[in-house]
Amino acid sequence: MSLRPLHTVLGGTTLVLGVLSLGIATFAFTGFTPSSSAPIQGRLLPDNIRADTVPWKVFTPDLIIAGITVPADTNAIIQLPPDRKPILRDVLFGTVNDTTTRYWGYCLPEDYQKENAMTRNVLPGKIFMSEGEQKARAANYAQTLRKNFTIPRDLTEEDLNGTRVAAQGLIYSEFMTFEPSAICYVMSDHPLATSVDDDEDGANNMVERNYHSLSRNPDTDGDGLNDGCEIFGDKTSPILRDTDGDGLIDGIEDANHNCRYDPGTETNPLAWDTDNDGLPDGLMKMGDFRNTRLMGEDKNLNGTVDPGESDPKRWSSAKDGVSDGDRYWQCIFGGKQGC
Repeated sequence: MSLRPLHTVLGGTTLVLGVLSLGIATFAFTGFTPSSSAPIQGRLLPDNIRADTVPWKVFTPDLIIAGITVPADTNAIIQLPPDRKPILRDVLFGTVNDTTTRYWGYCLPEDYQKENAMTRNVLPGKIFMSEGEQKARAANYAQTLRKNFTIPRDLTEEDLNGTRVAAQGLIYSEFMTFEPSAICYVMSDHPLATSVDDDEDGANNMVERNYHSLSRNPDTDGDGLNDGCEIFGDKTSPILRDTDGDGLIDGIEDANHNCRYDPGTETNPLAWDTDNDGLPDGLMKMGDFRNTRLMGEDKNLNGTVDPGESDPKRWSSAKDGVSDGDRYWQCIFGGKQGC
């Protein structure tokens, strides 16, 4: 029976459970850590000799929409909902900008037939791998090549007859975008926050739940930066407009909205005093409860250095060796106005 008719007649859950009869056995778990270069491997085995030491989890489309966590060291089967847009792998698994987490898997083709797949010694669909897994496999492959092409000092009959096992070819990730209704197997060394991305902000619904942001609002705090950009960038808060509390909203401090602090051209949204001159980048109350004072460099909070303001990106705006903070207190103690 082909994939599409089975999905239509019996529904997604029945089909997903049917995939389990493929009997994927995982092995080589001695290298199943980010610090190791050994690849996470898998192959198809008949039902009667399938290894059952690794648990199985099945996640239906409704669960994927709501958001789930794929456990580590678990055979996971997921089915994407049919009424959603295609989604990038790192968004689906919540691993944007993550180069260390290792996971791999494959998605079944639409014309999948179990009977045909069981007669072949290959995976029945296209393979995907995380950046961390690809790096580990490349390192392991390079190490294997060095071993195979290094001539030992004491040649043996095995060496002379060329009976040493050659290095296996490097396996590549075959795709980055997951299509609606896709049914996929995944194995990971870390839990994966997995879901669709309803508001298309780069953070899937499960990631947003973990960060308490809104899955149907791409900019929960209204600071001009998308939630996914904040979560996977320099880690500004997606639910606080002013992460460092200096009076300047994150979207003003991060002027180019790339969620990365660019020294020299921007103030740091994660530091209330970017230039360490003793004055807040924006405008905020300083002192204790008995003696507070409204202090700051960007007094009108517009992200530019206007007349009468010091530069929050320069320790000494006048470039005379006196910090802006010291100059401010000299002004105060001198009894001057407009300090």
